[in-house]
Amino acid sequence: MVTTVADLHPELRLIMSEDEPVESASAAVRACAVGNGLGAERATRLQVVVDELLREAKEREKVGDDGAITVSVVVDGTSVRVMVCDARLPLTSAEARRLPSRQLLRLGFVDGLHVGYLGAEGNRATCEMRLGGTASATVGDEILGDDGPAAPEGLGDEIVIRQMEEADVVGLIRCIYRCYGYTYPDPSLYEERHVRRLLRAGILHSVVAVTADGEIVGHCALVLDGPDDRVPEAGKMIVDPRFRGHHLAERMAELRNEVAIGLGLAGVYCDCVTNHVGSQRAALQRDSVEVGLLVGAISATTTMAGLPNPDGGRRSLLAMYNTCAPALGPTISLPGHIADVVEPIAGELGLVRDIAPTEVAPGVGRTVHRVVVQPWADGMALLTVDQIGLDLSERLTDDLEGFHGLDLATVLLDLPAHDPSAAWAASQAERLGFVFCSWLPEGMGASDTLRLQRVSDREIDFPSILCARPTGEAVRDFVIAEWRRLAGEVAR
Repeated sequence: MVTTVADLHPELRLIMSEDEPVESASAAVRACAVGNGLGAERATRLQVVVDELLREAKEREKVGDDGAITVSVVVDGTSVRVMVCDARLPLTSAEARRLPSRQLLRLGFVDGLHVGYLGAEGNRATCEMRLGGTASATVGDEILGDDGPAAPEGLGDEIVIRQMEEADVVGLIRCIYRCYGYTYPDPSLYEERHVRRLLRAGILHSVVAVTADGEIVGHCALVLDGPDDRVPEAGKMIVDPRFRGHHLAERMAELRNEVAIGLGLAGVYCDCVTNHVGSQRAALQRDSVEVGLLVGAISATTTMAGLPNPDGGRRSLLAMYNTCAPALGPTISLPGHIADVVEPIAGELGLVRDIAPTEVAPGVGRTVHRVVVQPWADGMALLTVDQIGLDLSERLTDDLEGFHGLDLATVLLDLPAHDPSAAWAASQAERLGFVFCSWLPEGMGASDTLRLQRVSDREIDFPSILCARPTGEAVRDFVIAEWRRLAGEVAR
């Protein structure tokens, strides 16, 4: 799920007149970003990109006096997002791809950028900078690998499992370092101030394992996209290598699930690593079910202390979901071959779904969708379709062409499964290289999410995709077979 800038209250909103210099607005954006915790160097890079976006907007032709440009800044606890809107000459997709600001994205000036035309809403550019992302100076412990000392037998039983407090942040950073060194996939968790901000914003609900002398030796969390998110991610599962085998993961996951129920959430999903099955077993303890596979979602450079780290290519994640509250029972639209996989998954979760496999073309002409491009997130982009239109293929093609040069490993596509045209949309997307990734109940509010994936030609480590039980293996085998089927068709 993605929370859009428009959904959040802006901390800064500027309306620029025709003659106002762009530097005045970009300087205000930088000051707002620094005031919200973005480092000075990264804030300067953000300012450079905003400068360029404003210049690009000013250069576009305008009709009459409607030349004002609106700049909005939103801070959601995880990132600073800047939106630049104008009502000038509509941008074509080809023009958007050639803008100088795209080159700044390729050079790493910002963490995400999307520029496009939104019909009567005009042109909109959204750039993003993550808060945090640098290693904290408080980390200094030695990495404990296979030869690290094991905790004494029975000591794990004395460990307290509780919700995390701000005072635990430094201990968490040290625990991450013991397990991953500096290779953890989310580098923002090495930043003390950033983690505190997430806790205060209610975006991160963490559970920790604490020894009698106060050392943090385990962590897991619920991560929400925003205040209205009903299906957060259950992740960030970390266990100090000295304490593996003491069932800390299962105990922490149990409390995390109680927290989710207390928050009134519909369900919880998690993406479990597949080079070992420990996190999958922890998810199964809370009645999670395998709902998909993200092929090649993790760089092969990510390593885990004391665990197998195969080097056969990019690694995959097994998507798992468990319900926390009675769920809606809507009719959903899925292609027949995907419906055959989703139906038994829904049954195991205890969810009632009326699945319509017939492909019905949409009655509306225009697709409404959001784009988040994040080259830093292991080279990933997420396309979220809010309304399926007849122009879906055209819009997706434009987006994919716009990603050229960004070296993305994966493009995810989220479709609203309650839309009667979702099965039709999935078939259209398959022609562009998208195959089934996962099914997420209530992942889009009142609708289930049908997630598809388009995987690049990087080397994938298929032999090392381990599953904790046959149900997961069946989902894994289906996704891999679909990926290979489509790859074979493309090759022909």
